[in-house]
Amino acid sequence: MSRSVTVPKPLAVLSTVLSQVAGALLLVLVVLTVADVLGRSLRDQSILGTVDISTMLLVAVAFLGLAAAEIDGRHVVVDLVESRLKPQVRVVLGVVRTALLVALGALLTWGLTEVFFSAVERGETTNDILRLPTWPAKLVLLVSFALFFVVAVWTTVLETRAIKQGKDVPPSWAEAAAVDLDAAVPTGTRDHTEEVAAR
Repeated sequence: MSRSVTVPKPLAVLSTVLSQVAGALLLVLVVLTVADVLGRSLRDQSILGTVDISTMLLVAVAFLGLAAAEIDGRHVVVDLVESRLKPQVRVVLGVVRTALLVALGALLTWGLTEVFFSAVERGETTNDILRLPTWPAKLVLLVSFALFFVVAVWTTVLETRAIKQGKDVPPSWAEAAAVDLDAAVPTGTRDHTEEVAAR
């Protein structure tokens, strides 16, 4: 779904940086996994602590890109019903959605903050060989979700305001797909297809 609003530059920059870090960590995870598999296949010896390290990396890879995906509108969106509603109804739904995002974001951020500080105070570690501290992974969760909810609330408020003003209303997924399809098909090919269909 395309976006009709933009977020403040600091939020956009931070989200992009976290997304790039997630991409780099994914590459590290792939290299580590391949090296571990080759080690077990060729030398019958795996890399020490692969499970611990891979678990930590997976958390970062999975959640650091949440805010960037929200900014780009890459999260899964099903608007079959909402796109057919009147602007007034969509505004009401936008207000309800914003309230739910604020409540859920505050609750989840508070809970993750408690979990993070608890892990730091108790010196919580993984159960495998390396006994890695778990607080970095929980810090990643806290930062990722907090940033995601800030971005989600921001975009929802501005999109609702745009709908209320009757301008810059985001197109439905079907309209966007039709535009993308028309742009992807060369003009000559499209004309020939229409001519064949007419016959």
